[in-house]
Amino acid sequence: MILLNEQHNEYTVKNELELLITATLAFEEATGLHIETGAFQVKQKDNYPDAVLQLTMPGGGNKTFYAEIKAVITQTAIGHIAEKIRRHNHNKPVILVARYITPQQAEQLKQFKVPFIDTAGNAYIEEPPLFVYITGKKPRAEDMQIKKVRVFRPTGLQVVFAFLCNPKLINEPYRDIAHAAQVALGTVGWVMYDLKRLDYLLDKGAYGRKIINLQKLFTAWVDAYARDLRPKMHIGRFAMTEPRTLENLDWQGFGVYLGGETAAAKITNYLKPKTATLYLTKDSNRENFAKDFMVKNRLKKDVNGDFELLSTFWGFDFPWEYKEVVPPILIYADLMATANDRNIETAKMIYDQYIARHIEQDR
Repeated sequence: MILLNEQHNEYTVKNELELLITATLAFEEATGLHIETGAFQVKQKDNYPDAVLQLTMPGGGNKTFYAEIKAVITQTAIGHIAEKIRRHNHNKPVILVARYITPQQAEQLKQFKVPFIDTAGNAYIEEPPLFVYITGKKPRAEDMQIKKVRVFRPTGLQVVFAFLCNPKLINEPYRDIAHAAQVALGTVGWVMYDLKRLDYLLDKGAYGRKIINLQKLFTAWVDAYARDLRPKMHIGRFAMTEPRTLENLDWQGFGVYLGGETAAAKITNYLKPKTATLYLTKDSNRENFAKDFMVKNRLKKDVNGDFELLSTFWGFDFPWEYKEVVPPILIYADLMATANDRNIETAKMIYDQYIARHIEQDR
């Protein structure tokens, strides 16, 4: 039985359903086991499953799985995916369904105890007495053709970030939204269009607009941030030319925000940072603002350096007590992008304390 949500855009429905069917067929071919697709629906809220699957167990009986369908899996997103499944497992096993899981990703998912299948036939399921672990199968080229929705391209992600930090911004003039997101005015229009088409925006005409399905949008943003936006903002990694610490840096004259492990340590007093992540604000009067900061603080390029510099991509002040710290959503995304167990544990704390009450308000 296939149930489609008619309000969701046709492209997403078609491709998620195609991915699901291809992955279950590949699993059956690789293992000889049978999976029945009981119900498929493009979910409206992040705590609903994409599909309900029934796996016929060896020796008889069925095992129910709730499917989480994700077309693209990146190494940096795996920690976030595992944490999301932990929060919303519906008291039933959740299985990740993807286009392709690399051997390295497979091993990490196995460590996190996250079952998965992909369109190449790779799989991991550990439900005693059943144990399946298949890696190394290569996908067909045609199965990897994925159209990227514009709203999850870098400039679109900047607008979404502004909305996630301040959902009321959705009702401000486009010019104010563009300033808050540091994008061109024309970008805002097509982001609004995509958000509405993907069921993230409810337009009530004279009664205003509202961001909906916040948690699902947050999840999509965290995944896409590490893959598409963060690399564009990355200036590089650096080391100091003489023994100094973060406290010795000269920030005067530079707009500097703490991110990643450094920010997490400041707001939780739990994590001892190994990398100092700094976001530098661009200065329209200083062409080489990043270079000037490096020279002033005697930083040299070093791929293994303890200092990581990025450019800011927002133009608003987040309303909280930590004025020199990036918004909590960005701290969470930075930590999850490391795929480090300690950082993921700290990210959970930040989610529970600073993010959950805002993101989960429309559940």
